[in-house]
Amino acid sequence: MQEQPVALKIIKNLDTAIAAAALVLLIAVTFCGVIMRYIVSKPFAWEEEVQLGLIIWVVFFGGRFAFITGNHPSIDMIVNLLPAKIRKYSNWIIVVISVAVLLYAGFQGLKYVLQMFRNHRVTNMLHIPYALIYISLPIGCLLMSVQMIINAYKKRR
Repeated sequence: MQEQPVALKIIKNLDTAIAAAALVLLIAVTFCGVIMRYIVSKPFAWEEEVQLGLIIWVVFFGGRFAFITGNHPSIDMIVNLLPAKIRKYSNWIIVVISVAVLLYAGFQGLKYVLQMFRNHRVTNMLHIPYALIYISLPIGCLLMSVQMIINAYKKRR
């Protein structure tokens, strides 16, 4: 098997890198915010806005990585109650339903982002466009859907 070029590896893992960077920034902002609030007694007025945006980016850009590593929580109690013949197809049923829900959420998120963009909605303190914050929702949902299909295909093989 041929080694992938570095540029392709970076593109394939860009969402994970964004999520990791957002998580590091979230921890740094929160840590500095605690010091400024409780030690220096001069809290950041903008801290909550930045934290909100970073949490959203961590969740939606990091979602695909959770699918890759199999770290999404699942409850298979109901699947285990099904007869063996149906259980054989339950994974595909779950994939179809999950992908449909993710694509629907992504589509609704895209509509929301476009609405925020059209209305020029920005955060109160830093004037960060809400469209920039919430763009991770449709992108993340699409990437999670694709990864779920890839995982199901690999499991089937």
